[in-house]
Amino acid sequence: MSTLDLADIQGNLLRGYRSAHARHFALGVGDAGGARALLNLLVSGPGTSTPQITTAQEWDSTPPYCLNIGLTWAGLEALGVTPAVLADFPTAFREGAAQRATDPDPDFPAGAGLGDVGDSAEDRWILGGSNTPTVHIVLSLYTHEQDHHRLEAVSAQLCTLCVAQHLTVISTHDATALPRGAVHFGYRDGIAQPQIRGGPTREFRDMQPEADTGDFLLGCDYTNIYGGNFLEDLPHALGDNACYAAFRILRQDVQGFEALLEEWGQVWQLDPELIAAKLVGRWRNGAPLTLSPTTARADPPVRKNQLNNFDYAPAPGHPTFYDDVDGRRCPVGAHIRRLNPRSSLVMGQPHSRRLIRRSLPYGPPFDRDHPDDGIDRGLIGLFLCGDLELQYEFLLRVWANEDLSTHGLRGTRDPMLGAQPPGGGRYVLRTDDSRDPIDMTGLPRLVQTLCSVYCLVPGIKGLRFLAAGSAGSVGSVGSAGSVGPAGPGGDDAHG
Repeated sequence: MSTLDLADIQGNLLRGYRSAHARHFALGVGDAGGARALLNLLVSGPGTSTPQITTAQEWDSTPPYCLNIGLTWAGLEALGVTPAVLADFPTAFREGAAQRATDPDPDFPAGAGLGDVGDSAEDRWILGGSNTPTVHIVLSLYTHEQDHHRLEAVSAQLCTLCVAQHLTVISTHDATALPRGAVHFGYRDGIAQPQIRGGPTREFRDMQPEADTGDFLLGCDYTNIYGGNFLEDLPHALGDNACYAAFRILRQDVQGFEALLEEWGQVWQLDPELIAAKLVGRWRNGAPLTLSPTTARADPPVRKNQLNNFDYAPAPGHPTFYDDVDGRRCPVGAHIRRLNPRSSLVMGQPHSRRLIRRSLPYGPPFDRDHPDDGIDRGLIGLFLCGDLELQYEFLLRVWANEDLSTHGLRGTRDPMLGAQPPGGGRYVLRTDDSRDPIDMTGLPRLVQTLCSVYCLVPGIKGLRFLAAGSAGSVGSVGSAGSVGPAGPGGDDAHG
C-alpha cells in the first residue's frame, strides 16, 4: 500500500509502463498563455476528450495510452515563471545539458566530463544542443498495442492542441520495444530499478534497500539519503512531488560491439558470450554473473524473481552472501556494478546515486547475418532523479568516465557508456588460470550521445500551478532545508 499521493505524481516515475511504443515530442513555446492553456487541458481531469497526463495511481486495467510531460528551464522561462523562482533552481538544471556537457570539472580534470565529447559533443546533437532549436517541453506518449493506430490517433490530438496553442513541434522521436524486452546489444532490460519508499511495491523484492523518497521526489517534507530535501528554495506549489529528468537519445554501435566480442574471443580464447557477460555483469538473458558465473543456463536456473536479488558483498540482511571483492565472478568494472555497486564500498556510500530509467530501443532488431546494414539503432528515454548533479551527472562524470583509483577500475572507463580514450580503452577481468588478470585493450566507444535535454517533471498540482500563471507572480519561497553534499567531489564522492 502506497503512502504517497499517487494522484499528484506523474506515473513514469513510480511505474514502468511496459509499453510497446513510445513517441517523444520536443516542443517550443510560441506564446506563454497558449502554453499555460495546453498544460491546463492536459490536467483537466476525467470526462474530457483531451489526452491527460498519466498519474501514478493504480489502475484496474491497462489504459490505452500513457502521457507524461517535462519542462526545461528555458520552457519555464517561456511560460512566464518569475526570474526570482527561476534563479532558485539548481545550477545543473538552469544551465542545461548542452552547457553542462562542455563545462570543465575542476574536481576531475583528467576525466571525460559527462562523456559528451568527440562525436558525442553537444554541437553535434540532433536535439538539445547549441546548434538546434531550444526545447521548452518534452511530451512522452506511450501505447501498448502492437500496431500504431492508438499512437497515431493520440499523436494527432496532441499536435492539434499544440497548433491551437501556438506551440511548435520541433521534432518527434519514436521507440519500439524489441522481442523479449531486450536492448539492441542483446541484453534483457529493465531488471534493476529502485524501489522508492512509500511507492507501489515491485512484483519481486530483492536485496537492495528501498530508496529514500527524497532521493527522487522533491518537497512534501521528504528526506533524501543525505538527510535533506532537493526542493531547496523552490515554491512548494511548484516543486512538491516533482522530480528531474534527463531526456536522452543514445546511438548504440551494435555492429562494433559484436565485432569486439569476436575479436577478443579469438585473441583470449574465450567464449564471446562470456566476454559479453563480463562487460555488463549479466548474461544476455538477464542472469547475473554473481549468481551464475560460468553459464547463462544455470542448473537450477536463475528464476525471474532472482534476477535482481543479489549483491557483491555481505551486508546487513545477507551477512553470509558471497564476497566478490576481487571481481572473480563479476568484474569490478562491469557496467551494472560500476554504475550501481550496491553494498560494495569501493566507490562511495552504499546504495546511493540511484537513477530510474524509462527507455525503449529505436531502430529495427540487429541482424547478425547482415551486420553492415547502415541502420541507426539505439535507446531513447528518460533518466529520472531528485538531483541532476548529485545523481545523474555524478554517475556519468565520475563512475562512468573518471579514472578511479580503485582496484579493478584504475585506467578504465565504463565499458558500455564510457567515452573511451583515443586508441581505445582498457578492460580487466579475472580468470582462474595463469593469465589472471586479463587486460583487454582496444575497447571502442559503443554508445554515442545524440540528444540530452534536462527537464523538471512537475507533480499534477505543480502543472496546475504553472497553468494558472501563479509562478508568474510568486517570489522565492523558503522551504525544505539542506540538500546534501556540495556535489561531485564532496566528502561522500568516494566514501
